[in-house]
Amino acid sequence: MSPKILHPTDFSECAKGAEAAAVDLGTKLGDELVLCHVLVETPLYGEGFLTAPKIKDVYDAQRKWAEAKLEARCADLRQRGIKASWRVATGPPFQMIVDMAAREHAALIVMGTRGRSGLDRILLGSVAERVIRLAPCPVLTVRQLER
Repeated sequence: MSPKILHPTDFSECAKGAEAAAVDLGTKLGDELVLCHVLVETPLYGEGFLTAPKIKDVYDAQRKWAEAKLEARCADLRQRGIKASWRVATGPPFQMIVDMAAREHAALIVMGTRGRSGLDRILLGSVAERVIRLAPCPVLTVRQLER
């Protein structure tokens, strides 16, 4: 079993930079790259008997979209000779990333960070910071450059 690099992605510009770093490291080290995405199914106000099936349809569509996006990226990596696979989880992002790293026996997590500070950080928190504190392996963060 080859070492694995876990790359959590939310498909943002910030995550693209981290993906490039993960691919570069994986290529140089010969590690398998595991791309993952965490779905967050927040409870919606007004959710009731009549709207529940429609909400489930939205969450199902979200999952299918993420799976298709991850498979397309992995297919591209495989064509380039990089061993790649993907996973999708549902729950609190930081916890799902930490759990997945443990399950996959990841040697490294490579993830993007927006470098929020002040009120944004207090209100939105930092997934990367929580992953760094709780991960069972080293975490490399790639900060989004200001434009």
